[in-house]
Amino acid sequence: MKAMVLERFGEPMVFKEVPQPAIGKGDILFRVRACGLCATDLKIYDGNVNSVKLPRIMGHELAGEVADIGPEVEGWNVGDHGVVHIILTCGDCYYCRTGHENNCHGGKMRIGFERDGGFGEYVRLPAGNLCKISKNIPLEQACILSGTVATPIHGIRTQGRLRAGETAVIIGIGGLGIHTLQLAMAMGARVIAVDIAEDKLEAARKFGADATINSSKNDFVSEVRRLTNGEGADMIAEIVAGPQLPSIVEKSVEALRLGGRLVLLGYQYGQRVSLDPAKIVYDQIEIIGSRASIRQDLLDVISLVERGKVKPVISESFPLEKANEAFVKLRNSTSLGRIVLTL
Repeated sequence: MKAMVLERFGEPMVFKEVPQPAIGKGDILFRVRACGLCATDLKIYDGNVNSVKLPRIMGHELAGEVADIGPEVEGWNVGDHGVVHIILTCGDCYYCRTGHENNCHGGKMRIGFERDGGFGEYVRLPAGNLCKISKNIPLEQACILSGTVATPIHGIRTQGRLRAGETAVIIGIGGLGIHTLQLAMAMGARVIAVDIAEDKLEAARKFGADATINSSKNDFVSEVRRLTNGEGADMIAEIVAGPQLPSIVEKSVEALRLGGRLVLLGYQYGQRVSLDPAKIVYDQIEIIGSRASIRQDLLDVISLVERGKVKPVISESFPLEKANEAFVKLRNSTSLGRIVLTL
């Protein structure tokens, strides 16, 4: 099969022929048709994810169709469309038993990280890691559901405990942010979108944001307070990362109401944040990390997309052999939606 292989960190991937994976009991041979790109791919490419060993076929947002079925697999037919939940879990550790499989210590394997992923034509999957999706949903859109949409629903629903009627502030209306906004609306929240780009704020308004703030022109904290009658936001989702992250975190704490929650989805390695512990204590502020998602999150966002409640946003598509060009675009991108590789 053909694949783009990362042979050296920080150097262009190599388009080459590699062996097609063999499947065994309980496995599905999955034909990848589309694979989304995100900032985590850049971290892997640059060598910042120390669990990734080379050579590696990257790609962790993948959709496609069933090519072959191993023994003891039920409920699947060749040709069925699916989206991949990338975390291969043990099913037995404390985290798996308590519904936090995204923190599984027993498996410690992720497709596109520690195991080869979607930058190749075929992937071997445990059948339990594949989730069906309607053939009415284009696979170029479906591929981003496992990361770009399932990640924020885990962040704002499970970690952030967002409820209908609350005010949610989404900071950063990019690939992840535009989907977080849609999810928060689908959950019944009042949504305020924050960015420094007017075109992204206009897109947020088209998707139904109740209010928008250009934080390069207006004081973010004052505007959130004004829009909430002085109370502050119930929940803020930070999806920006980059060098401005420490400042964003500090301002977000100031923009929360008493008992408010700040959910961190964007990050860079090694950054430090300065906060006043008294503010956290007296205002009972929660600062919450959110990592990836669980399989149920993916099943839920598939349902939302199939029912037209959430629309996957794709900015551009590249054929697999042009993956290096797509990575240059990704690194320099300020686009609204996700970049996708097609196979």
